[in-house]
Amino acid sequence: MDGSEPLPHTGAMRQTAVFDLRQLTRDLSFGFLYWLGLVLILEPGNLMRWVPPDGAAWSHEILRLLGAGLLGAAATPAILALTRRLPIEGPSVARRGLVHLGFGAATTLALIVASCLLGRLLPHAGHRPMGREIVEELTANGPLVAAWIGGLTALAHAARHRRREAAATDLAVRQRGRFTRLDLSQVAWIETQGNYLALHAATGVSLLRRTAKSLEPELDPSRFVRVHRRAIVALEAVQSVTPLAAGDAVLCLKTGETLRVSRSCRARLHQALGLGGV
Repeated sequence: MDGSEPLPHTGAMRQTAVFDLRQLTRDLSFGFLYWLGLVLILEPGNLMRWVPPDGAAWSHEILRLLGAGLLGAAATPAILALTRRLPIEGPSVARRGLVHLGFGAATTLALIVASCLLGRLLPHAGHRPMGREIVEELTANGPLVAAWIGGLTALAHAARHRRREAAATDLAVRQRGRFTRLDLSQVAWIETQGNYLALHAATGVSLLRRTAKSLEPELDPSRFVRVHRRAIVALEAVQSVTPLAAGDAVLCLKTGETLRVSRSCRARLHQALGLGGV
């Protein structure tokens, strides 16, 4: 987080891995469709093969297309996670761009090698020397695979930018008996209180008659994250996160307040803070 104090990394943080299963499922599903589209673009003849001459040809073609889609899907979460953790923006844009470029090249090579290995498991597979096959595939399809990875990264950045543009910057709230506009950059955390939301800011606590579920989609995901079913925090207000044995955690704000982080929200919080899977 730019301009904020560094978060302490405790031993428990380094030892405990956390995963956002819902995010992983979305990434895998999107990746499968995205990379299946690449296979059809690489070989337009695939579109004509949906009427194979016999059952054996059907099985071969379906296995080949599913295998390609699943292989690309397996790489998609890592590509999208890198974009979330190191978006190509800010003062380190050149360095981050090089990181993405190197990661894309390595992923391209890994996908080509894996496709050659898996291709040998299909019926009627060829018997070319492995080294020669990899070189030929890299020459023929490597640039397009790399471009497809770049396209995926660009889509992720575009979605990130669109969410920021659509995010609310202030809200009409009730404060000291009157309604006023509250700048969300001043809000440290948001608490659910029955049918109201309590927005905790430096100027005091303001009430908003809304549910957290309806407000959350309007908040900038790069600035706010849910940590509990009753609490949403501003990332810039976070001082430290201390994991607990049960998988939960305790979050300390710069104001000195402490909040409980539920197990289901912990992975998303770590990702938003740039702690990855630790």
